[in-house]
Amino acid sequence: MKKTSPLTAKSSATFFNFLRPQPKYKFRLVDFKNKDYKTDLLLSQTRCNLEILPKGVMVVGNFDNHDSIIPVLKDEIESISLVRGKETIDTFYLSPMHILLKLGIPSRISRFFKVYPSEYKISETQITIKCVDYQLKLITNGNNFEALLRTFKKSGYSEELDLMRKPTLNLLNYNVY
Repeated sequence: MKKTSPLTAKSSATFFNFLRPQPKYKFRLVDFKNKDYKTDLLLSQTRCNLEILPKGVMVVGNFDNHDSIIPVLKDEIESISLVRGKETIDTFYLSPMHILLKLGIPSRISRFFKVYPSEYKISETQITIKCVDYQLKLITNGNNFEALLRTFKKSGYSEELDLMRKPTLNLLNYNVY
């Protein structure tokens, strides 16, 4: 019998499940490929959380309408790829973010002073975890890149970590005159 997915730790349903608040998921499992590079459609496109621990990584989610865990031990991980999304800065003249950027403040700090949401955008961050038996591909908000990078390095995944940053499009450098 062939095992296709490493799902474990299914919780049982109780009468008081409606009283428990639903968890807020920060990640989306986009793709799950097993050893034969076949996509498991039951696992793809589900919301989940990523717990990074020194002994391994856990993907916790609601797979097949059950709370489940995909455990990945540190010894099984071949590589972890973090891809930062494209950063777009489009401020208007005399906005607080524009003034701070002209004074030389980095965009990661001055983005908190934007007036309109369209002034600063980062597309989604992609995380690809390649293991011996399977490959996971997750996406999350683009602003989580630095926190993920710090967490992976602090937990001891510096050797397995591959970083890729997409270019920054700063529309302040282009004159429309």
